[in-house]
Amino acid sequence: MQSYNHNTIIIKNIIIKLLSNYIMISILLFITLMSVLTLMVSGNETTKSKGYDSQYYIAAVVEYYPNLGSNPLQSMQNNLPIYEDIIHNASQYDVDILVFPEAGLTGVTLPDDRKEIRNFLTEIPSPESNTIPCFTQYCSTVLNKLSCAARLHHMYVVVNLPEIEYCKTEDDDLCPEDLAYYYNTNVVFNREGRIVARYRKFNLFGELGFNHTPLSELCTFDTDFGVKFGMFICFDILFENPAARLVRETGVKDIIFSTAWFSEIPLLTADSVQAGWAYTNDVNLIAASYNAPSMGGGGSGIYAGQDGPLVMFMPDRPGTQILLSRVLKRQYNNCATQPQKCSIDSSFQTFMSNNLVLPYGKEKCPSNINRPSDFRYFADSSFKYFHVATMRSADPDAEQANDTLSATFQYERDGFECAMTVRWRNENNNDTTDYNMFAYSGTRTFSGYVDAHIETCGLTTYKPADAAAGHQGGAFVYYNPPKDLVTITGITIAARSSDLGTLPIPSTLDTSSYPLANDYYTFSKRTVTVGKRKMLEINMELSKPVANLVTFGIYKLPRPVRRG
Repeated sequence: MQSYNHNTIIIKNIIIKLLSNYIMISILLFITLMSVLTLMVSGNETTKSKGYDSQYYIAAVVEYYPNLGSNPLQSMQNNLPIYEDIIHNASQYDVDILVFPEAGLTGVTLPDDRKEIRNFLTEIPSPESNTIPCFTQYCSTVLNKLSCAARLHHMYVVVNLPEIEYCKTEDDDLCPEDLAYYYNTNVVFNREGRIVARYRKFNLFGELGFNHTPLSELCTFDTDFGVKFGMFICFDILFENPAARLVRETGVKDIIFSTAWFSEIPLLTADSVQAGWAYTNDVNLIAASYNAPSMGGGGSGIYAGQDGPLVMFMPDRPGTQILLSRVLKRQYNNCATQPQKCSIDSSFQTFMSNNLVLPYGKEKCPSNINRPSDFRYFADSSFKYFHVATMRSADPDAEQANDTLSATFQYERDGFECAMTVRWRNENNNDTTDYNMFAYSGTRTFSGYVDAHIETCGLTTYKPADAAAGHQGGAFVYYNPPKDLVTITGITIAARSSDLGTLPIPSTLDTSSYPLANDYYTFSKRTVTVGKRKMLEINMELSKPVANLVTFGIYKLPRPVRRG
């Protein structure tokens, strides 16, 4: 009898355990099924009703401070869940498109040896394959998770990844010995998590183990909110191929720009280049940067062409920031013929003031107004070759109308000519100032990776001797602008160039490391005939006084030249 009771108890316990396991398995299956259904449904909920007929779309960029591991693969594993969480956070603001920077997942310090690089490369399906990695077994974990996150949160997501594409020597004469191309690549997921665009960086900055495509790609993609985007990466922005061609040949008015930019003083700081490039092309530029202030890394923003910056960020400490802005669709209701329908209204300004920059996570270094910035600039190694003249009054003893002093400057070389006049307030009998007028037409190197011809003319407080003592051109330097700068009341620059093949941009910078707002200056370019030759005429003028100016000038984008 005791044996029977004992066996009965054992059987009851087994049945209870089986029932418990069955219930747990059923619950887990239900949760899994609901998650899958959520992902399957979520990508189909958002069509043109999301905002196709709206004047605006909402863009967000991530100024990203990476969580670096011992190697790029470990870094990718560290940063992937943070990317997923940022996508979740951005979704709370009804973001239509979210852009991450170049190298955010892996970090910028990549090995040169291709065998080492191969360990963290990702094979990325072509957009023509209509792949949704969230539901595709053969896709990598990183593509799977990012695709699912984009689908779950109903937004377009742009991510930069190191890519591998396999090749065969019998089919491709350029196929490398290790039978693969390594690319620095941007991939775009739509609201379904589908890959809709893939762009491979053409102008590599170092990146010695990577390849570039034989010809630059003009990458565009359409969205369900009625905007066609173009896209390129970092160093690409300075050159005709692909950046200038992309705008000229495809007609796109909205550009995605992922970058790990190293700001160069005095003319190529991150936000200054972004604002200037957007201005001269008159396009919306959505720019996300890698955050590394001690290396000159950082500077993100959203820009509305000649209407100016909508939101910008330049870091003085390490840390991740999410920048959001409502962006006017430049092709909405035919802006070219009905510009009054495309102006920025007061509600837009309200949105800006409430949603400029959202810090993400814990601040890496607590704020301290008495502590110098962590930001270091990359010193322009070509500045020592510039023609430079101290800004000094032409006639300091003369009576100056309205207590104003002025100086003039001229330069001509190799088909480039520039004339400049500067006016400033004579606040302390300061006929000599902290400013230099400069111009240059000639070759420069970009860290030894690319040699290019540049043309530039302007005004700056920067002097190489002001930076770290004994530094060599190209080093990272801390730049502290002079104190008590004079108030500049007027600058007029008129330049001509015989080189019609590259674009000029306005380059401006103030003491807080930001470019001037666009209502502070005018900038124009046109082709004119001088004698029997055509020349590009460029004019730039200060519109209102500035008391904290660091740089104001014209910068003709580089034209690569062959060495030797």
